[in-house]
Amino acid sequence: MNRRQVNLKLEDRLIKEVEQLVKQGKFNSKTEAFTKALQLLIKSYRVEEFKNRIDEIREGTEKLPSVTEAVIKSHEEENQC
Repeated sequence: MNRRQVNLKLEDRLIKEVEQLVKQGKFNSKTEAFTKALQLLIKSYRVEEFKNRIDEIREGTEKLPSVTEAVIKSHEEENQC
């Protein structure tokens, strides 16, 4: 995996919290901690986008008849014959 260096200006409080996590052994380095944080952020946005797409699909199909209801109706019609 290719790596690139990025320079960021962050609040001291945030850096101190990350350093504390490293000190506690949660991460091996600040780089690892920030990488994990960015991965989680990106994953969170992707999940939100996926949920929105599902909602859009659901909205487009709400007016369609229920598959279950269609099957039941079909069975009822067969039983009447």
